[in-house]
Amino acid sequence: MKNIKKIVTSTIAMVVLAATIWILPAFAALGDQTLSIGMTGQDVIELQTKLSDLGYSNLTVDGVFGETTEQAVMNFQQAKNLTADGVVGQDTLQNLYGGRMPEASRGTAPGRYRAVLDIKATAYAAGSHDNAQWGNLTYMGTQVRPGVIAVDPNVIPLGSRVYIEFADGNSMYGIAEDTGGAIKGNRIDIAMHSVDKAYDFGVQNVRVYVLN
Repeated sequence: MKNIKKIVTSTIAMVVLAATIWILPAFAALGDQTLSIGMTGQDVIELQTKLSDLGYSNLTVDGVFGETTEQAVMNFQQAKNLTADGVVGQDTLQNLYGGRMPEASRGTAPGRYRAVLDIKATAYAAGSHDNAQWGNLTYMGTQVRPGVIAVDPNVIPLGSRVYIEFADGNSMYGIAEDTGGAIKGNRIDIAMHSVDKAYDFGVQNVRVYVLN
């Protein structure tokens, strides 16, 4: 975490409480739930990435389902003669993927990437407890939210999209929008919904694919 004392505390807690048990967060894959405006997270990142790949180049892949994403979804729905309500349900997903549902991202490494790194990961949450004077904001001025990671820009450039594999085969997509005083070298900090979830995550060894 950004707070070095918290790293030590989390590490000790993990050793004492569960030396052989890894507590991993649940990251929704695209298709696990209906998506609509106001939602955030990995599945929104995957949706935005798919729409961008289909030519909606004005779309920012940031994991936030805002008005721009909603409009891109509506434009896509209109082009496919679907109900243009901006809500991504099963019909819209099937059309996005050419008539088939997307495979879950868990356990399936991306086909295109420019670097693979074995990295030590910690976690943090928005607010002064973990993020000091920056509160709810990342280094890039965006909101701290699930799907954001803090990186050493000398290792993973800010703005990079990444795919993270956990030890049990679970995985998530993320975007490098933050930095931290303790995040140097092969280290990342993964944003969580709450401080409690960040504590639960502890310290884990992960594999990070830096995507093209």
